[in-house]
Amino acid sequence: MEFLKEFVAETVGELVLQFLACGLFVGLVFLAAWGWSVSPVLTGAGGGLFALFTGYGLWEMFRGSERHRKGRLASAAVGTATVVLVFAYYASNCSC
Repeated sequence: MEFLKEFVAETVGELVLQFLACGLFVGLVFLAAWGWSVSPVLTGAGGGLFALFTGYGLWEMFRGSERHRKGRLASAAVGTATVVLVFAYYASNCSC
């Protein structure tokens, strides 16, 4: 019986995460479309800066352990990259 409760809890948790990822994906698409209609240059620049910051976080995450930075910017970039990777994993299964 304990196995069944754990299975149901994990299944419901995965469904909730999948629903949130699909909703966030649709929201980001609408936000990008609205931003592009208002100011394409600012939207492109913001997307580019976000991509650079996420790339910096991935670079900090996967470089050698003896060369890691301990600053707040590096920590924020690694956290952002982690959230983007988790979001990309769940949004890739979105069939909305």
